[in-house]
Amino acid sequence: MTELIVSKSDKREYKLITLPNKLQALLISDPEADKSAAALDVNVGCALDPAPLFGTAHFLEHMLFQGNEKYPGENDYSEYIKNNGGYSNANTWLENTNFHFECSNEGYEGALDIFS
Repeated sequence: MTELIVSKSDKREYKLITLPNKLQALLISDPEADKSAAALDVNVGCALDPAPLFGTAHFLEHMLFQGNEKYPGENDYSEYIKNNGGYSNANTWLENTNFHFECSNEGYEGALDIFS
């Protein structure tokens, strides 16, 4: 397992875990934070787009939050985040795509449920 290097002056708690599906997660706890956040980075970016379908990774980035079986509304995710004082965004790069959000501490559990 990777060793985390943390400044001695950093009062936050860190934990690196590997889930049964091999997904690695870095958990950071800061009881003094006024917001909560999550991010997911996947090792797929636009460099892997098949020819002639360039732009596929970026297109899929935008499609992921257009509703699903549990949250069918097209704007359920963005509205929930906004109504809980937060924002969300995503970026597609050559080799990875990153999805992230922040919201109020009180809205975090619900936001994480929709995000997942």
